[in-house]
Amino acid sequence: MTEGRRSQVPLLLTMDLELAPDHDLAAQRSILDELRETLEQTGLRLTIFATATAAEAFSSELHRLQLSGHEIGCHGLTHARDEDFRRMSANQIEGCIREATARITEVMGTKPRCFRGPRMTTSVATQQCLIEFGYWADFSVCPQRLDFLTCRGGDIGWLRAPRVPYRPSTNSAYRRGNLPIWVIPSSSIGLPFISGIGYLFGESVLSMLYRILLFEASRRGNAIVYLFHSYEFTPFLGWGPFFEQPFHHSFYIKSHHRRFLLHKRMFERMMFGQKICSIRASEYIANYLGGIGEGTSG
Repeated sequence: MTEGRRSQVPLLLTMDLELAPDHDLAAQRSILDELRETLEQTGLRLTIFATATAAEAFSSELHRLQLSGHEIGCHGLTHARDEDFRRMSANQIEGCIREATARITEVMGTKPRCFRGPRMTTSVATQQCLIEFGYWADFSVCPQRLDFLTCRGGDIGWLRAPRVPYRPSTNSAYRRGNLPIWVIPSSSIGLPFISGIGYLFGESVLSMLYRILLFEASRRGNAIVYLFHSYEFTPFLGWGPFFEQPFHHSFYIKSHHRRFLLHKRMFERMMFGQKICSIRASEYIANYLGGIGEGTSG
């Protein structure tokens, strides 16, 4: 790692990829190629947390993303309601991670090294299982996120979790310890740095949040971690009997075209100047955190 790159703030652009039955499936496929082309124009690197079912359904598109320099992580099996890593038994967690890892590895040709639970759910048992399967990091924590009650995977433990990468404890997924896996928290200062903030409060608020996080990260030496979903850029088909829309989503920007344009502008803004180093998750762990064998950060 060069000194010049060390002086830049690492930006981890992360995308959760699952099959969204309430959004147009063909559009969910085609948007992946459109995203790849947009990212090539801006020079950003993406870490995609894919469910096993999404990896299989969109294997061609994901292979093209992989060949373009982006990384595929694990987002569980199917993102079903009962796939909640806070509440599943140790045996259920082991079976789920084993199957998801094997299926993603089979279809992508490489083993995922980073994990984010569906709806950002995790637990001590989950992290211990991830270690057994050779994972380097868990991206399922969003510390000091004041709206955790509106997030289906939200946990009160987020409020006291470190805001920089840490080794988790054997007693809590949200406390420092010495388990040999990194927790890479999503960026948040009360408001989480996620796409929904832009859809709810507007691009100016999302941009302001980015500038605050950039200022903080340049002084603390931590990364900025942003989260969005690919299905957000596809036509919404309506809520069926098995889907419940969170109340605050009714105030989101409705047009999927406007959402995509918002992100294109945000991507350009993120890469403006020389302060940012866009990097994949595994590169960040290896080059900034010293790999999986080093001590706790920050």
